[in-house]
Amino acid sequence: MRKMMTPKRRALAVFAAAVALAVGFAAPASALSGSIKISGSTTVQPAAQAVATSFMKKYPAVRITVVGGGSSVGINDVLAGRVAIGMSSRDLRTTELQRGAYPTAIARDALTIIVNPANPVKNLTAAQITGIYTGRITNWRQVGGPNASIVPVGRAATSGTGEFFKSRFLVGVTQSSRVKTYESNGLVRQAVASNKYAIGYVSMAFVNSTVKPISIGGVYPSRTNALNGTYKYVRKLYLVTKGRPAGLAKYYIDYCLSSTGQSIISRYYLPIR
Repeated sequence: MRKMMTPKRRALAVFAAAVALAVGFAAPASALSGSIKISGSTTVQPAAQAVATSFMKKYPAVRITVVGGGSSVGINDVLAGRVAIGMSSRDLRTTELQRGAYPTAIARDALTIIVNPANPVKNLTAAQITGIYTGRITNWRQVGGPNASIVPVGRAATSGTGEFFKSRFLVGVTQSSRVKTYESNGLVRQAVASNKYAIGYVSMAFVNSTVKPISIGGVYPSRTNALNGTYKYVRKLYLVTKGRPAGLAKYYIDYCLSSTGQSIISRYYLPIR
């Protein structure tokens, strides 16, 4: 004969269910299955893929595909129903919010100005960066470097990183037609690494030994400076859904926000919490 649940046990069961629902990813491995696709920001992509790999290891019946394309691509893909989650390295526009795009911040990232390691320039002011990208400054000698033409490198129009850069350095001015644009952080890094007179900007997560990060106004783009607020060029990174997260997308996003997910994300970016 089945025993009736006591009020105390019933209360504990309700509490446990509420906790599982709140954290989202607390379901048993056998309870989750299916597949979702994620597209968008190449800044967010490495961390999103790393979390997806961990998530799929925890839930073997789940398949998550992560592809790039740029923030605007990811947001438009979500709104069109082509993917479950879009990745964005910029704030959403009013028109996108009005169409139902719902952003969840999962990390913070520092925009980093990079030059070739052979370039002796170590610091630029914000005004000098603006001058380089508007075409007013065209020679490294004008900013304390060698007598050589500057090769400015930037991001394509669909890029959230490019939009953030423009919001900080190109407000009210027009970007020079001399700026060579690329579709991803990796391609910008490659362009700067292969040309000792190039300058570009990437997510901090993409800085490696092939390029040299430089200070802005005397403040070096270190993780410590970004965390304590000394380095000002920091933005939030988002996962975007159409409406509030639901289903498998919600479990994945909740996992990103969990201690496990934030630990993985912190290998690339600054934690959101």
